[in-house]
Amino acid sequence: MKGWIEKRWREPGGHRQLMIVAIPLILSMGSHSVLVFIDRIFLAYYSSEALAAAQPAGMLNFSILCFFLGITMYTSTFVAQYTGAKQQGNVGPSVWHGIYVAMAGGLVLPLFSPFAEEIFAFIGHSAAVQKDEVTFFRILNLGAFFFLANGAFSCFYSGRGKSWTIVWMNLSMCCLNVLLDYLLIFGNWGLPRMGIRGAAIASVASSGTIMVAYALLFCSKKNDAQFQTRSSWTFNLDLFKRMIQFGAPSGAHFFLDLTGFTIFILLVGRIGVIEQAASNIALSINLLSLLPMIGLGTATSIMVGQFQGAKESHLANRTTVSALHMAFVHNTAIALLYWFIPEILISPFITETLRVQLPELEATTIQLLRFFIVIIYLDSAIIMTGGTLKGSGDTRFVMAVLGATSIFCLVLPSYILIEVLNQPVHIAWFSAVANLSVVCLLFVTRYRSGKWKGIEVIDHGDDST
Repeated sequence: MKGWIEKRWREPGGHRQLMIVAIPLILSMGSHSVLVFIDRIFLAYYSSEALAAAQPAGMLNFSILCFFLGITMYTSTFVAQYTGAKQQGNVGPSVWHGIYVAMAGGLVLPLFSPFAEEIFAFIGHSAAVQKDEVTFFRILNLGAFFFLANGAFSCFYSGRGKSWTIVWMNLSMCCLNVLLDYLLIFGNWGLPRMGIRGAAIASVASSGTIMVAYALLFCSKKNDAQFQTRSSWTFNLDLFKRMIQFGAPSGAHFFLDLTGFTIFILLVGRIGVIEQAASNIALSINLLSLLPMIGLGTATSIMVGQFQGAKESHLANRTTVSALHMAFVHNTAIALLYWFIPEILISPFITETLRVQLPELEATTIQLLRFFIVIIYLDSAIIMTGGTLKGSGDTRFVMAVLGATSIFCLVLPSYILIEVLNQPVHIAWFSAVANLSVVCLLFVTRYRSGKWKGIEVIDHGDDST
């Protein structure tokens, strides 16, 4: 056993090589999860309406955003495969075309803002919650370009396996955001008390600041000399077509998957205030586990892309297995926390400002965390195998699966359970578990089939800029 562990640690595509790429990305995603966690705690101490509004409004904004984000973040696959193929001159142009997609998203998202009141009125939460949802949603839409551009710039580093820059950027953004939250939500240091409006402004301002820092680093003389980051900003139709060909299905599956889950969360909110607050708390806690796994999945996708670019599919396969091993260890530790000390995890969110029956809220949240013991294992298997499929270019399959399951395994069953059968919140969450189970089965089956190994994302014979 010891010999097997040592072999898996040291071999190409093994645990050590994956950890080198993954640790910075895990820390980056972990910093974001801490940011969201603190943000929700601040809002919980401000008002129950602000806490209840932040999750659905933020998820609706992200659901619309994620179509463009899926394409933008697919830049990392192009960067990874060009790096693996030793075509460094094509790295800079790839990032610029990710920025162009970010510009399109930055123009489209604000177009939804005039309809915010109608959207949240249709959803049917309480009037006070609706008011905060509209405010949060509109401000986040205005800052969409900053968030998307940060994603494209980060791919310049993550796609090459040089992710520590992303760590420092995300940590800086986290610290700035928390400081602005403290100042703007509660009106400290003589500033106006802005509540959820302050939380949204803090998010946009910190994201915009980091975007400027990313742009300066990306366009440095050193990067331009090696990757043509300054001189390759001109539009390349062939490169853009390839990015849309593979990135659009990635963006579409991202959109369909998140939209389905957003609708589920909005339906849960119609059950009652306690159920909505409990779901928001459970989701906020689970972000501390989920986002690091997304970081590991991103590292898996990057390494798979590099190995596929170098035409070493056997190492791409080994990388995926290594990622699944690491995810299992992480999830087991998190599951023990959810089972044995859920009260400690929940306690920062339980305040008198929530104005609900606190014992019932705590009991409901603990009950939901039990579901997440199963969900974290399913999520991780989906993220790791999905990362392999996306890193190899098998994005159309991913889009088709998530599009179909979001509708038929999540939205429709949860609507029937909540709106037709009037079932309690823990029964409604069974549809989420069932949906993840189906997606996990289909992704693992596709991964094991090996069809992803023969997909060509880049032109190996073209080293032009």
